Amino acid sequence: MTWFLRSRRKSKQEVIVLQKGFKTVIVLALVLMLTIPVFAAETTDKIGIGARGGLFLTGGEWKLGPMGGAEIKFGIHKNWSIGLVGMYGPTKGGMLDLTEDLPMMVAADEDDDKLRIRHHIVELAGYYNITPDAEYNFYLTAGVGLDSWRVRDKWDNKVMIPDVNGNMFNFRDQQMTLMFGAGVEYFLIDEFSVGGALRYHLLTSAFSDFKDDKDVGGSDGLDNPPGVFEIGATITAYLGACKDDDKDGVCNEEDKCPETPKDCIVDEAGCPLDGDGDGVCDGLDQCPNTPRGCKVDVNGCLSDSDNDGVCDGIDKCPDTPEIAKVDASGCPLDTDGDGVADYLDKCPGTPKGCKVDKDGCEIDSDGDGVCDGLDKCPGTPEGLEVDNTGCPVAYKVEKDVVLIGVTFAVNSANLTDNAKVELDKVVESLNALPHTRLEIQGHTDITGSHERNMELSQKRAQSVVDYFVEKGVEGSRLTAKGYGPDRPKYDNKTADGRDKNRRVEMIRIN
Repeated sequence: MTWFLRSRRKSKQEVIVLQKGFKTVIVLALVLMLTIPVFAAETTDKIGIGARGGLFLTGGEWKLGPMGGAEIKFGIHKNWSIGLVGMYGPTKGGMLDLTEDLPMMVAADEDDDKLRIRHHIVELAGYYNITPDAEYNFYLTAGVGLDSWRVRDKWDNKVMIPDVNGNMFNFRDQQMTLMFGAGVEYFLIDEFSVGGALRYHLLTSAFSDFKDDKDVGGSDGLDNPPGVFEIGATITAYLGACKDDDKDGVCNEEDKCPETPKDCIVDEAGCPLDGDGDGVCDGLDQCPNTPRGCKVDVNGCLSDSDNDGVCDGIDKCPDTPEIAKVDASGCPLDTDGDGVADYLDKCPGTPKGCKVDKDGCEIDSDGDGVCDGLDKCPGTPEGLEVDNTGCPVAYKVEKDVVLIGVTFAVNSANLTDNAKVELDKVVESLNALPHTRLEIQGHTDITGSHERNMELSQKRAQSVVDYFVEKGVEGSRLTAKGYGPDRPKYDNKTADGRDKNRRVEMIRIN
């Protein structure tokens, strides 16, 4: 095979093609960023399987070429992933000049003269997600791997070149790579993203055969690629379960209650269900039908501190003795309504309205057989027959009584003997009815001045009160009031009327 010497300077047309290629990739990336709807997605614990396509460039006489690749990665944290990355890139380049002592790579104008190089790169990579919670995720990546490349002619034949000793060897090599890059992902749905990435694969001398006797000119001579730069678009599908820190079956990104206790039953938002509203979630609640308002223990079962059968929270009497029967509110029953609970009541069945002692038994202060509370005539003297209201049968004080026969000396407040006899009869009734309170009223006719009549009527009323007190009636039950001529009951124009208007009345005020 004969190789011809060609100029190594790139043509203006090649430069224009190279520039157009980069512009095309950049425009495609911008279109993707502006037109694709995006979502934030959780990739932790998911497997991502992706593909990419774009352009790559190695430099020297090698042209810009198409690139394709695949990768598989696993999310170990929302910020970190690890994966395996593959890339394949074929391109054309110059031709060999074998006219000198050592082979050289030079430019080739004719396509048929151009050699072909194919890169096969496999790398172990790590990813750092810069914005994992945003609508778009920018990330950095780095890795290490191996690039196995080989050079062929246009018929895909091996290209053999001489080493420094004149021995022919296959124009191919394998080199350890150090990869650095960056990219961005847009999630169309939780399980699928599109984006763009750029990476540079630095080719090192590790594992390379181009040394010692095969070092026939280095990169300046054979244009062995110092590195591979790639740029392209990516698509990635994510498989596997989503991240669920509290293990409630709802993904973190959708879980509105991310710290749900283990084994709680949750709703579609990831929040615990609590059917009986007792504060213990369904799934942990061992007593799932607790009445609303009851206090419960950690297992969701009723708390009943006094063991009366009514739960704490509803129990309005939380310290009820165990022997007491209680009502629905947890308070001791009081069947007869006397204010003493049944378990303390030694006299059950007390009539309603009766006052009772601490044992629930009736109080009858005057001993007349009618309990206090129902007795309308408390304090009845012992031995008097009473009716069912506790009032003496033989005595009665009307509401309004004119004390007939109670007279005074002319123009005087002194009681006559006859008046005292009549008042003694009244005293007997008052003593029999000690609960009554009375107003003793003095009245006059219109004879004389009004001022004098007012004074005289007050003195006469007071004389009656004083007499009652003298006879043993308690003074606190009596009030004296003189009304003079202001409240006539009879006609003051007649002598009979004026005589009757000069009177004393007893008015019951309770």
